[in-house]
Amino acid sequence: MKNQSGFTLIELVIVIVLLGVLAAIAVPRFVNLEDDAQEAALTASASAITSAMNINYAGCAVNNHNPADADCEPVDSCGDASLVVNGGLGNFEVVADTAIAANNGSTLTTCTLRRTGTTTPTRNFTAVRAGT
Repeated sequence: MKNQSGFTLIELVIVIVLLGVLAAIAVPRFVNLEDDAQEAALTASASAITSAMNINYAGCAVNNHNPADADCEPVDSCGDASLVVNGGLGNFEVVADTAIAANNGSTLTTCTLRRTGTTTPTRNFTAVRAGT
């Protein structure tokens, strides 16, 4: 009789069962990563808006807050965040278009950002009045 090599049916079934168990453990972890990634993107966008507001204020201050200058976008409310971020806000929206008190740069206003079409989570960014 010939010697046959290979795996027995029992060995193959055990390997398939082990792969199924590993998949059952790994899939929920990967699903949860999407939520974490969306929250991280929201946090990064809020931070980028704060930085863009400060850079815009600096550009306006150098030019005596003249909105006709290319380095100065007029900002007088939270809703103007889309003006200072290159490419707009993308999938995010400002929760309330709160006005920023008078006097360029002397008042900072905390504004809230969220993913478009959702109510939570939210992140805050700092708006700086400039060019008005």
